[in-house]
Amino acid sequence: MKGIKIWLLSVCLFLMACGTDVNTVHHQDSLTVVTSFYPVYLLAQEVTAGAKGIHLVNMAQPQTGCLHDYEMTIGDRKLLENADIFLINGGGMEQFLEQALAQCPHLQIVDTSEGISLLEEEMHHHHACENEDACVHGHEDEHEHADEHEHEDEHEHEHEHEHEDEHEHEHEHEHEGNPHIWLSPERAARQAENIALALAESDPAEADLFAANLERFRQETERLMAKAEEVSIPFGEKAAVFHEGFAYLAEWFGMEAEIGIFADEYREPSALELAEAADGARQEQIHFFLAAGDNGEKYAKALAVEVGEKMVVLDPLTMGPDAKTEDSYYARMLANMEAVERHWKERER
Repeated sequence: MKGIKIWLLSVCLFLMACGTDVNTVHHQDSLTVVTSFYPVYLLAQEVTAGAKGIHLVNMAQPQTGCLHDYEMTIGDRKLLENADIFLINGGGMEQFLEQALAQCPHLQIVDTSEGISLLEEEMHHHHACENEDACVHGHEDEHEHADEHEHEDEHEHEHEHEHEDEHEHEHEHEHEGNPHIWLSPERAARQAENIALALAESDPAEADLFAANLERFRQETERLMAKAEEVSIPFGEKAAVFHEGFAYLAEWFGMEAEIGIFADEYREPSALELAEAADGARQEQIHFFLAAGDNGEKYAKALAVEVGEKMVVLDPLTMGPDAKTEDSYYARMLANMEAVERHWKERER
């Protein structure tokens, strides 16, 4: 029996060693490119299609969504230790970046937002929280209550987050603007260009392929821009958005994101917030209530019904596609455009 145990242990060690060798050989002749989360992965896929020398891996799981509160796992750290290039969205999206740099100081990081203008957070905000008085704010009282909101938020959520870091990140995020730039076809093309330039520098042998893929992708984004112009939504039409990234979708259609209500799994909008938002929607004659299939959807539906409208559920591209949707930037953004167009045509009947 003892001899059998020793033999089995030897076999296991041998197989483990073989597996390690195979993995090493597999990556020796390729560039390991890691993306921070799914939107960047989607763009990198467009650029690297057909490239034999690129091993593309997404770090955050496709079900993660946006990275505002993301914390790196042990698996993430191991992945970055073996990466040649780390592609990030930038604009303040990756709050964990300092942690990644501390773990892997020699890692080449490519900020795909480099040189791209971000939308400012100028809409009437309603960030969900547990305290009604601290939460409700817009243009007029945002600065007036900034300090009060800071202290109350930190006190209320100290059992959920490390508050000093969280609050610093919130202010940094507001300073830098809205980082959800991939939801603007024009800006997504610029992100893809930044990816293509960085990869061509690291893998010159496939530079022509990256350039050709980039040109194809640019043409697709230009088609998306042209198709949006054909939708007969009056310029300056106002929208209520229930996902921070949808300010870019509103801009794509020439709309203004007038009201924003952003809920997450920890905090929900107060009754006072929702009442104020409904009053604002009536006053501004808002016809578009743009929601993702997340926690904000029920609030979008409630407000839309309150003012006699219907919500429009859109894809923020932060997660892997469902079985019905082609996993390409063009296909998923086209589906968004068609949903907006359908809503407008139905209400115009």
